[in-house]
Amino acid sequence: DVPRYIRSTFMGSRTMTHHSSYGCPFFCNFCAVVNMVNGRWLAHSAERVANDVEMFVDRWGINAVEFDDNNFFTAEARVAEFSERILAAGLQIGWWGEARIDTMMHYSERTWELMRDSGLKMVFLGAESGSNATLLRMNKGGKASTEKTLEIARKMAAYNIVPEMSFVLGNPPDPDEDTRQTIEFIRTVKQVNPATEIIMYMYTPVPLAGELYEQAKSTGFVFPETLEGWIDPSWQEFSQRRSISMPWLNDPIRRQITNFQWVLNAYHPTTTDTGMSSLKRTTLRAASAWRYRLGFYDHPLELRALHKVMSYQRPETTGF
Repeated sequence: DVPRYIRSTFMGSRTMTHHSSYGCPFFCNFCAVVNMVNGRWLAHSAERVANDVEMFVDRWGINAVEFDDNNFFTAEARVAEFSERILAAGLQIGWWGEARIDTMMHYSERTWELMRDSGLKMVFLGAESGSNATLLRMNKGGKASTEKTLEIARKMAAYNIVPEMSFVLGNPPDPDEDTRQTIEFIRTVKQVNPATEIIMYMYTPVPLAGELYEQAKSTGFVFPETLEGWIDPSWQEFSQRRSISMPWLNDPIRRQITNFQWVLNAYHPTTTDTGMSSLKRTTLRAASAWRYRLGFYDHPLELRALHKVMSYQRPETTGF
């Protein structure tokens, strides 16, 4: 019953999801995908993916596709050929996928042009941190850096493709400094490319050997050992990467992250909420401007109250 799953999003009024590949060839030590696939990446050919999209258009009238692959952009040649085939078929679609920043920074300008012209609207990117030391501990292949994050934000602005960047805050061994650096870096990203969507999570360990996991265990963190433990509501929250019970995170840090989100999401409302009027956006920005400009995030009670009246949404709950 495919029509049940077609919905309106930022990319198009009739959007459907599709998997064109399985896995990811990288071994980031905070990512649950690693244990599932162990570095394997299996992908359909560009020809098949383009043919599938054409079938979706012909059969169900879709005008946008979310590629929910763990890493759609792993192979530049595949992405370039897919884009060429979409253009050759005359398909007027929008599309979205997940990528690594360092991978896409190696793409040629020709590939960027093809992606833009074929309808690429947004790319989800794991920026992860505003600290190069934290990125190194995350084992992002030794290639990730804050400089590359800013570089791709600039490039995507030039091609009018929205970067959707996720950040993991509160990482051990110094969650306070890690959070401070990342909040300041997010503000810098927004200066470079105001259209950038920002998604924030608190660090939650995965059972994968590495410095971050070892540091988490040293604070007393342990995984449940029974089924009953795993279905406890606190661990359901953990699985969504929004747990507030991490032993290395104290209350001031948790409040700082939450309060910054309130201010950021009001000052820079998500561009993916197609139902948000310009009046709403102007009101939210005006209400949060003094806080954002001064870097004062404590007790944003007025923004919480405004949210109840206007019901604006976080980036990750809109359009995806």
